[in-house]
Amino acid sequence: MIKDRGNIKWASMMLPEHLELLREYKQERTEPPRELTEWELEELQQTIEQAFNQQLDIKLEVWKDYKITQWTGTIKSINTNELIFETLLKTKSIPIQSIQSAQLDADYYD
Repeated sequence: MIKDRGNIKWASMMLPEHLELLREYKQERTEPPRELTEWELEELQQTIEQAFNQQLDIKLEVWKDYKITQWTGTIKSINTNELIFETLLKTKSIPIQSIQSAQLDADYYD
């Protein structure tokens, strides 16, 4: 029976710089998003409410699957735990707890 050594067999062919980058990548993948301060949460809430009330385009940064993804579109409704968000291609539900930042889309004002 063949005994596989996993990544150990490749370690001798990797440069130390590569190993360091792999460690950083692994740490980024497992690191949870930072906690928002009370001031940041209040600003986030005001921006979301303004975009919803005036039906403005908004850019959201959302923590999902160990990375930050950006969505641009309009907010169709706000529930206690989620936003119903409409982009050009589809409508999606975004948990409020996973939103890291929100800003009104600058293209709207140009």
